[in-house]
Amino acid sequence: MRPILCTLALLFAAGTSLAQAPAKAKVEFQRQILPIFEKNCLECHATAHTGSDGKLKKPQGGVVLDSKDGITTSKRGRLVVAGKPDSSMLFDSISLPADDDDRMPPPKKGAPLPQEQQDLIKRWIEEGAAFGSWTGQKAEEPASDKAADKPSSTDKPTGKPADKGKPKESPIARLQKGLPPLTPSQLEPLVNGPFQLASLGDDSPLLRVGCAGRTDEVDDKAMQLLLPIASHIAELDLSRSGVGDGACPVIAAMPRLLHLDLRQTQVSDAGIGKLVACKELRTVNLFGTKIGDYALAALGTLKQLENVYVWQTEASAGAVVRLREQVPGVRVVFAADLPEPMGEGQGAGRRRQQQKK
Repeated sequence: MRPILCTLALLFAAGTSLAQAPAKAKVEFQRQILPIFEKNCLECHATAHTGSDGKLKKPQGGVVLDSKDGITTSKRGRLVVAGKPDSSMLFDSISLPADDDDRMPPPKKGAPLPQEQQDLIKRWIEEGAAFGSWTGQKAEEPASDKAADKPSSTDKPTGKPADKGKPKESPIARLQKGLPPLTPSQLEPLVNGPFQLASLGDDSPLLRVGCAGRTDEVDDKAMQLLLPIASHIAELDLSRSGVGDGACPVIAAMPRLLHLDLRQTQVSDAGIGKLVACKELRTVNLFGTKIGDYALAALGTLKQLENVYVWQTEASAGAVVRLREQVPGVRVVFAADLPEPMGEGQGAGRRRQQQKK
């Protein structure tokens, strides 16, 4: 039976009650997870340091796995999402097929992690991704840079604290500032509807909204239910639902939307063109939709984009190249980039089918 959501606290509880019950002995990060990272990951994903060749070695992809701060802030907090392995980029990347170019460790670096290690990392995330007392060690400054980084005796104080090295504020922390929680009267119309709502965590007023298990009830008309709470939605999963271009004006009214999943819906270029209003958008999944080159041109105006999925669409390779030029650093997953074969029941597609069941 679906819980009745009448306060944000109950809303959060409903969202987290689906997490797997922890085992009698919780996974210990420092004793069980960190050794896996040290053996398989830190060669490429350690804090910036001087390599054996004397050159500064930066973490690949901006992913840092040798400190608590690095793990929790890499990929703007999406690397590990406490309690949600399927939303965690770390677990997604280690559990991809062996021949997938995006699998970690990369195919050229070696075999996938053993299944028992993948399961251990998944369980650690399900249990809350706790680090215990471990914070990791800060890498030493490169010897060649130490003198240059330190102020000389002739430097005059500015009167302002130095913020060099200060971690950037996460989008979630920034977007939830000053945002009041939703009231029971605002939530009441959604109680018996097809959408599931959950707080992003730590009593955040920002919401994660999905329709898993009731996708056949979600169409453009049903999206009107979300308009009164549009300002609070940060993650929206409409995958495999009946929505089309008519849903996009509602999505465009979500100023704090960070992650959007429209895979295998009826959305086309016309709908995606309206999403230019979502200036905070980081991830858009358009797998199996009716979009083409126009949609990618429109997405090119969203300079915060990090990941765009457009395989099995009409988007051309040229449009993908132009999007990458428009938004430097964006990762565009395109059909031509995927290893062959990737047919039904294989690889990442198989994982998504399993999650659907």
